[in-house]
Amino acid sequence: MNYPVFIFHELVLRVSYINRKVGRYISSTIENGICFIDTTSGKIAVAQEWLEKQYRDPSQISSDQLEELAAGFEAK
Repeated sequence: MNYPVFIFHELVLRVSYINRKVGRYISSTIENGICFIDTTSGKIAVAQEWLEKQYRDPSQISSDQLEELAAGFEAK
């Protein structure tokens, strides 16, 4: 599925509230069900099913899941 770019921006923003080092959205690629979101300061790996949740109903991504994404952030 081609996702509208706003869902990536929103997801990065939500994660950056937890981890300020995340930065801002630059681009994304999807490979084998994983979305790699490049930011101004690194990369976040997100399961494609979480992108679906972000697109359809962002409240379906729990605070624990956002914490997991923030903890998995890879700085440049």
